[in-house]
Amino acid sequence: MTRRIAIRASLLALGAFGLFAALTVYFSSEKIPPCLVSGVPKWKAPTDKAQHRFEVVVPDRALCFFDMDNDHALVGALALPGIRGISAIAPRAGGTLALRYDGARGAVVDLETGRVRLGTKPPPPAADEIDVPDVRAEAVYSTYPNRFGFRVYKVRAFRVRFVTFPGYTWNPRFGPNPPNHGLSLAPDRRELWVLDAPNSVLHLFDVSGTWPKRITDIRLTKPLSGDENPCATGRCGRIGSLQHSSDGRFVYVGDAGDVIDAKKREEIANLEPLHQSRLTVEVDWYGGKPAFAGSR
Repeated sequence: MTRRIAIRASLLALGAFGLFAALTVYFSSEKIPPCLVSGVPKWKAPTDKAQHRFEVVVPDRALCFFDMDNDHALVGALALPGIRGISAIAPRAGGTLALRYDGARGAVVDLETGRVRLGTKPPPPAADEIDVPDVRAEAVYSTYPNRFGFRVYKVRAFRVRFVTFPGYTWNPRFGPNPPNHGLSLAPDRRELWVLDAPNSVLHLFDVSGTWPKRITDIRLTKPLSGDENPCATGRCGRIGSLQHSSDGRFVYVGDAGDVIDAKKREEIANLEPLHQSRLTVEVDWYGGKPAFAGSR
């Protein structure tokens, strides 16, 4: 009898340990979004008539607002209860931001009031292929999965050239893939920035001539490896993204967190929410009303 009781006690102990371990793994994967930490105020939109510019970063379950003209200080956060697995965002008229989450559900966030409306049409899924048109050069720059480098297509001349990065390599077996999921053309259309995720490097090209000419390389301060956290999309691996600010002063590197001074070509800040997300958008306030950069 005593032996039977001991066996049962051992089994109960093992079961309890297993449950504890499972709960530990579960809760460790449910990390609080990085801008919802203690001390960060709830987002409140500007009400004055002055001009304000914010970089909005969207990690899973939250919006994070960084003041672009105040050393990228985190000035507010907006929690998104019930919205998990954000995989795509899209600006909408009137200063609202559309979200795609939980596979194919849609929601709209009013950045002026903070209100969230569920049950809307979601934006399209984020693409692994990136196409950036250059009207001045009559060209389209493109990147693809399973291909290291970028394509230049001269529209009027029907000419194509593929550009790689001498001195850098990529082994597809070790990811990330797509290897160059970041492509951004400077607002003055003279520089093309390309993200080399496998090597955690930015490659800069002069595109003011006939074909791109390599300028320099910038090493990121954090490697593009591992998974975003929190993340509930099933596509949590860091593949990166690039975005220029509308005035061309800054470049934001999604999944690495770096903010680059485009003129000095050096890192000036690293934003933890940007390290945990590749979804970004600039929103500017004029006369107390929001407008997305490029839509005015």
